[in-house]
Amino acid sequence: MTSARGKAAKAAPQSDAPSPLLLRQKEATHHFPALDATANQFSRSLRDLIRALGAPTIQVERSNSVQMSFTEWLGGISPAIYWRFHVPALKGPLLIAGSRKLVLQLVDIFYGGKGTLVGDREELTDAEERFAARLGRDMALQLASAWRDKLHLEPVLDIVSMDGGKLTPARGGDDVVVQQFTIKGAPFDGLSILCAYPLAAMRGIAAAELIVEPDVPDHHDPIWKSTLHKAVQNVHLPVRSVLARSDIPLVKLMALEVGDIIPLTIPRYVPVTVSGLRFASGTIGESNGNAAIMIEHIEEGPDHE
Repeated sequence: MTSARGKAAKAAPQSDAPSPLLLRQKEATHHFPALDATANQFSRSLRDLIRALGAPTIQVERSNSVQMSFTEWLGGISPAIYWRFHVPALKGPLLIAGSRKLVLQLVDIFYGGKGTLVGDREELTDAEERFAARLGRDMALQLASAWRDKLHLEPVLDIVSMDGGKLTPARGGDDVVVQQFTIKGAPFDGLSILCAYPLAAMRGIAAAELIVEPDVPDHHDPIWKSTLHKAVQNVHLPVRSVLARSDIPLVKLMALEVGDIIPLTIPRYVPVTVSGLRFASGTIGESNGNAAIMIEHIEEGPDHE
């Protein structure tokens, strides 16, 4: 009896100890704080890009970075359109997947439609392929800007494809660090764009996260700050709105004569810019016998201020 109890007592601590598998999972999980900062900036610039393409009221919400296998990422947003970028600084490719519906709706809106899709298909038209490539290059510029304070990235677009199998960075089981950006607002509500960084590449640049901006105490005179604030409030800024735009082929432009008519499509919401920066959007109307714009939405600044 004593011997049995002794064996049981020795066995109990072993059952409470973490298994090697759990230890490996814990050790294999990495956190890269620099990605959170870049994601904040990229989500804002992505929001501005989609608004400029014809959806002036949407918002973009980002999720926390998640580590997963490349195969899991590939299937997480299918059907999708995929972009692969060559990024020398990462010593590996940068991958982006966008909801196929999102991209096709953007194409339709860009060419004058309302974002209505007739049906899904497996191939892109020439116009859709050109638009997707342009969108990929725009996103690359935004990512480079988001990383500028931490690492000099110059993403170069390699591939645009609806076949994710063409993008495999290495083996399907290799891990990637994924950032998800979800669009809120019609007509793209709930659709997503996912960025994937190879984990091996992120480990190689982890030292970049150690760069911390020093805290600079604020020693400014409050009276001086108040006077400056009042002076700034009285500065006059140019306010501008573009009511309509039209793209005309050069051959038609050269053939225009006096009396010809150029058809214009005026959107429901028109942008209002201040010193070249988008400030608000509104609807066209009349006030006291003059043409006017009624503000419907004011843009949010960084951190929704």
